[in-house]
Amino acid sequence: MRRCLFCAALAACCPSSPSSPATTAASPKPADFDAVANHVLDDLLVNSPLRAVGLGLHERDGELPDITPAGLAADVQRMHADLAALDAVAPASLTPAQLETRDALEIELRGDLFEREQLDDPHTNPIRYAQIGLDAYVVRPYAPIAQRAAAVAKLCTALPGYLAQARQNLKLPMPRTWIDIALLQFKGLIDFVQHDVRAQLGDQPALATCTSALTDQVAWLEQQQPQGTNAYALGTDKFLGMLAANEGFTITLPALQKLADDTLARDSAALAEAAHAIDPNKTPAEVVASLASDRPSDTLGAGTQIAAELRQFLIDHKIVTVPPDETCEVRASPPFQRWNAAFLDGPGPFEHTVMPYFYYISPPDPTWPAEEQQAYLMPRTNLVFTTVHEVYPGHFIQALHTRRNSSRAAQMLRSYMTGEGWAHYAEQMMYEEGAGGKTPQAHVGQLTEALLRDVRFVVAIGEHTGGMTVEQAEALFSAKAFQDPGNAHQQAVRGTFDPMFLSYTVGKLAIQKLRTDWMAKHPGATLGQFHDEFLAHAPLPMSVIRRAMMGDDSPIL
Repeated sequence: MRRCLFCAALAACCPSSPSSPATTAASPKPADFDAVANHVLDDLLVNSPLRAVGLGLHERDGELPDITPAGLAADVQRMHADLAALDAVAPASLTPAQLETRDALEIELRGDLFEREQLDDPHTNPIRYAQIGLDAYVVRPYAPIAQRAAAVAKLCTALPGYLAQARQNLKLPMPRTWIDIALLQFKGLIDFVQHDVRAQLGDQPALATCTSALTDQVAWLEQQQPQGTNAYALGTDKFLGMLAANEGFTITLPALQKLADDTLARDSAALAEAAHAIDPNKTPAEVVASLASDRPSDTLGAGTQIAAELRQFLIDHKIVTVPPDETCEVRASPPFQRWNAAFLDGPGPFEHTVMPYFYYISPPDPTWPAEEQQAYLMPRTNLVFTTVHEVYPGHFIQALHTRRNSSRAAQMLRSYMTGEGWAHYAEQMMYEEGAGGKTPQAHVGQLTEALLRDVRFVVAIGEHTGGMTVEQAEALFSAKAFQDPGNAHQQAVRGTFDPMFLSYTVGKLAIQKLRTDWMAKHPGATLGQFHDEFLAHAPLPMSVIRRAMMGDDSPIL
């Protein structure tokens, strides 16, 4: 749950074979804080080859996690030792940059320990075991095909033992929605191996081993479906503990609920006003539906044009510094990743091979009926703000600023709330600055994206602390976020295993508050200066960035 498994974010893995325990590094004892910090950063990779590969450290290629009891216990022991080493450092002895690193590392470790000790994720969550990282060897040509194929063969050879251990780890029964998502992902992996991996890297005997192991996992999960439960709720204490551990964000449940309800009500009222300006004789839902009929048939061409226009808008309006030689190529997403309508994919910060960033947009399947293909295309107004979110100035610009940061911690750590909060904040900020012409139609496009995230916020609280059912969450996504039945169900299910999907809205609100407070403290500062200063701190937790920018411990909200 700590990381968004639904979005295929990085999951924790280990460097040794599945049958042997992970190596535990010696406890750090240097007086120099930088040495302590580097030791902790090294330890974050000891049992996480998937993370290492994602960062561009390819000496870990093909490795799978040690998820044996000994390996999992070694992880926890190492985290506690590293946390103690960081706690032993006197804050007064550190520079501001070192203090920022220490605080970010402590939150990273507390979040990992919460996942292991409070949520018991390795023994309760079947979704985590679908995160094996095969796509890393297919999507990007960081090395010759033969080298990447060898990594796939190594991974596939170890996979049967890994998944057998996963089945031993998991306690029964499991939440039904988690089983369903795990099945969806493992079946997708089978198709990926049989088609994409084979097509890109060539056929090899290990792929049959991989397919067999994945098929066994699917069969086992299907056996568990009839006994699946609805016991996914964290409860109030764990829910608030999750926010504190993962983001350093502390708040009472009533205050959090009020924040969610007020935000949803405010954006709903704004959408109703914009819809009335477009057509006073239609309901907001009818106006949203009418705008959704404007779907560019050439989505890639439209996306490329919109991205170029937004990039120039950032430069002309001095919204944020745009590195002059860095651009993002718009491409059709690979077939195995077309469950996601649009997303950014970039090279890891430690890659030796220079590779571009890709803004992937998923086209409809050409085998579908024409009507279904048309319905799948993204409405133009949504495409504008999706491009804002993913590229200009969302994830892509944030990634470019992060790459300019000399801190190793800044390169390796990423807060869910800060990363998605910045991209979502950018949508409203860009509309307010005039992107899309600041028309009622553009406002509806921006607000429909906001309402989806607002309902996620409400649903996360409801499903995990208020007894909200998946069916009730679906109804809320349909009524308040204008989602069709399929997407409403998908979003409601996601909330059961990714309660941190409230991070989009909470992160946006925290950045808005920080902007107000920081600019009040710096009279005469421009919006662009605020954005550059904010992005200079990388996507570290909002509590860490706020302390660094404001010089105090005031709450993020």
